[in-house]
Amino acid sequence: MQAALALWRTKGFADTTVTDICKAAGVSKALFYVYFSRREDVLLAIEVFTVHDAQSAADAVLTRPYELVDLIAAIIGTLEAQMRDYPPELVFETILETYRLERRILNEDPTEDQLTVLFLDPFRQAERDGKLPAGTDVTRAARIAQTLLTDSVRRWAASEFRNGPLARALAEEITDLLDTAR
Repeated sequence: MQAALALWRTKGFADTTVTDICKAAGVSKALFYVYFSRREDVLLAIEVFTVHDAQSAADAVLTRPYELVDLIAAIIGTLEAQMRDYPPELVFETILETYRLERRILNEDPTEDQLTVLFLDPFRQAERDGKLPAGTDVTRAARIAQTLLTDSVRRWAASEFRNGPLARALAEEITDLLDTAR
């Protein structure tokens, strides 16, 4: 995964082949295909680590007194920090692969946890802590937050990250939306 990331940063996603990744990593194609079906699967595997880091950031916020906006900003901020290390093209590819994965999941009778990976558990805890408005459909709120995040990241990457920091402004937008939805 590190070799793929290094190549994608320097050579670009479109111009990097599985052969390039294998040479840079010092592994055979056969070994590559034991773990991945295609290079896009490497991108999804990297995304799993990014999501894990975002969930850890949310868990850290939940261990102390917090406001909902701080919880959301911690999740988005972790993603933002990691995305800034990627070329915009790679961010777009990640979003496309996430959409493809979602489509596959939707065809398999998904659980809500599969469709709201980033926000569902933190929002459930925020609900228990009284941080979400009473009567909030937590699953729907998590889905909306994730959709807004994906769309905002896409637009932010299109500007080549020139539109300033993403986390706080988007966290405030999502928080305001949830607050007015009661």
